[in-house]
Amino acid sequence: MDSSRKWVALGYSLPINPSRNRVYVWRKLKEFGAEYFKQGVAILPSNKKNSVRFSRLAQRISELGGEAQLVELRFLNPADEAALIEKFCRQSDSEYTALLHECGELFAQLKARAGQKLSEYETDQLKKVVRKYARAKNRDHFQSGFSREMEEKLYGAIDSFRATAADLAAQLQRTLDKL
Repeated sequence: MDSSRKWVALGYSLPINPSRNRVYVWRKLKEFGAEYFKQGVAILPSNKKNSVRFSRLAQRISELGGEAQLVELRFLNPADEAALIEKFCRQSDSEYTALLHECGELFAQLKARAGQKLSEYETDQLKKVVRKYARAKNRDHFQSGFSREMEEKLYGAIDSFRATAADLAAQLQRTLDKL
């Protein structure tokens, strides 16, 4: 029985030197959340976004003196497809788990300083967490359950900041009312 899910694969080869070209391609594939199907063949679930990404990367590989081919495929063995999907899920779960840990530590620090102005470092750390989350979500091709947990944590932080700001505003209002 064949699968109805389609995949887009990018088969490529690059000259060994300069090595920075190989590193560039590897980083782009990592950015996309691609998995290696076989050596020199990266794969993603087929959709317009991933097809465009691979198409542009294939063009860039050609510009770098390499060869690239794009192929759309389907798995004939559902177990093979399930194993690949599991790899994608493990990749996302691992990324979210590390981010949730980082987020938990940061939010604990911020909670301990509730009501105080955020330092430039703390603001930068919050921005960094949000950027990491955006990248993780972009690579999460199968909607990990950790994505929802991460969003809940971020929205919880927003609510906490609102409550702190509201409390600070109320204190300021009471002080001004006493004048």
